[in-house]
Amino acid sequence: MDQLWLGYDGLSLSYDQIAAVLIYQPALHGRIVQSYGRVPANILAIVVTDRGEYLPSSWSVQHLRQRLARWRSAARN
Repeated sequence: MDQLWLGYDGLSLSYDQIAAVLIYQPALHGRIVQSYGRVPANILAIVVTDRGEYLPSSWSVQHLRQRLARWRSAARN
């Protein structure tokens, strides 16, 4: 199973667990804390999982969406 590292130690997930990639907004701090336990520095994007978790990423939204699109394309072939 392919894993996507979100830019923080120990924080990665399977591509098939990704439901959405969102632009980081401080209003999401509560959801990040519920899912990850804290709000780390340098957040650029939020990855929403198929279980409803909001995980922070230090990668840009564009980078994450490109990686996800490549994985989905390869998975179809």
